[in-house]
This record gives sequence, C-alpha cells and structure tokens, in this order.
Amino acid sequence: MSRDPNYQRLLNDKRWKLLRAAVFRRTNGLCEMCLKEGFITPGVDVHHIKPVETGRTVQEMERLAYNPNNCQLLCVACHIKVHQDMRTHTKEKVKENKARARQRFMELNDPNYQPPEKPKPYGQQADEYLKNLEERARLETQQNVNNS
Repeated sequence: MSRDPNYQRLLNDKRWKLLRAAVFRRTNGLCEMCLKEGFITPGVDVHHIKPVETGRTVQEMERLAYNPNNCQLLCVACHIKVHQDMRTHTKEKVKENKARARQRFMELNDPNYQPPEKPKPYGQQADEYLKNLEERARLETQQNVNNS
C-alpha cells in the first residue's frame, strides 16, 4: 500500500468503505481472477486495476479510487500475482510514485512551483548529441579553411 498521504486519505474516506462493500456484493465475495479460471476462492482485497497513485492530481486520484469499474476483488494470492506482474513495487516504480507525490504536494502548496521538464527519450538525446558533434566538426573545418 502506498505511503502517499492523499492515497491514505482516500482509503480512509467513507466513500471507499461503501465502494469496497459494493465490490464485495457485486462479486458475492469471490476472487474475480479465480472465478475466470474456474476456481471458487474467497476474495479479500479490493484491487485498483489502474493504480490510484498514477493520478497526476488529487482529483484524478479520487476518480481512480472511487470508480467501481476500476476495482476488482482478489484473493491474497491473486493480488500478489497482479502486483508482481505489474511490477509496481520495483525500486524504480517506488521512486516514480514518490516523485509524483512530491510534485503533487508542490503543485498544491507552492503557487510559484514549475514542474521539471520531462527528460527527453534516450534516442532523441543521442540524435541531438550527434547533431552537436557534426556542427562542431563543420565549424572547426570552416575555421581551418578560413585560417589557411
């Protein structure tokens, strides 16, 4: 579970408790993944299909948290498997989630905050690097011709 205070607030809200109960009723308390495989297993965890932490604003996080179509009831084993398959608990993902939480905090609390520029894709960086090298080589060649 996320340590993001906004996420924690959403899950402690009465709306979440009502939605969670509705998901249990919708599935008769059974794991939805196991049912698809033909097994009957009690569901324990209500899982957000699209992670709430991916919301860039608090409003977007609320929309993801309280959307019944974004929730599924899972047994413990299936919930663990889903997160392993999503790779949501890798060091990189945890770092990304913390960065998003930090950015949301700054956007809400600092009126002068400007979000950092997104890094360019590696291929684009390499293309720009090559262009700079070519330009430098062209300028050096031109200076050598002018000096001769």
